[in-house]
Amino acid sequence: MFSKELKRLSRRELVDIIYQLKKNEQEKQDQIAALENELQEKRIRISVAGSIAEAAKDITNIFSVAQTTADLYLHEIACMKEETEQKCAKMLEEARKKVEEILSDGKQQCMDLEARYQCDYQKWQQLQAEIQKLEQKSR
Repeated sequence: MFSKELKRLSRRELVDIIYQLKKNEQEKQDQIAALENELQEKRIRISVAGSIAEAAKDITNIFSVAQTTADLYLHEIACMKEETEQKCAKMLEEARKKVEEILSDGKQQCMDLEARYQCDYQKWQQLQAEIQKLEQKSR
């Protein structure tokens, strides 16, 4: 269902969504690179310090930072999804209203055309009757 709603988004809205996702992806990649650098620095410190306890502490901190980053990323994705779903629902409702208006206008135009047709048909029948009377008189 979400993919159907995405298909109804305008190109600009889709580009905005893609831009935000790419921006978030780049931020996360930058964070990952920073964390990898930090990890490399911690590995160097561990090898220098040689302390298993200190290494465990550093690794725990790294995992804690990584988990926090992952949680933030997932939260951002959930927020973007909710916003997108709200926009899609709003657009869908607006489209339904427009369809209803178009159908209503179409029905009214159809009724007007039917009335004009009936009027024109009656005039045509009257003219045809008059022509037949004139033909009979001229014979």
